Amino acid sequence: MIREVIVNEPVNTLWRVLPNGEIRPTSFIWRDKTRYVAEVGRTWEERVDGRTLRCYLIQAADTSTYELRWDAAAAVWEIHRAWLRTPMA
Repeated sequence: MIREVIVNEPVNTLWRVLPNGEIRPTSFIWRDKTRYVAEVGRTWEERVDGRTLRCYLIQAADTSTYELRWDAAAAVWEIHRAWLRTPMA
């Protein structure tokens, strides 16, 4: 079962810069647990409250999906949404 959650919380994120200059998240800590990025899917930019955010749709190693946002001007990462997989009983 998948449950969508609106989060909007800042997160500590490790990331790397690719040779072409793109930034890619590699892991992040959310609610005291490290989530490792298994795959980066779609990326796009959004304007929110006058800020330009780089958005990443990622799948974590735990198979949950997250929308991470990077505010380069403020040097802040946040989780906007999460699609959390819950184990089947």
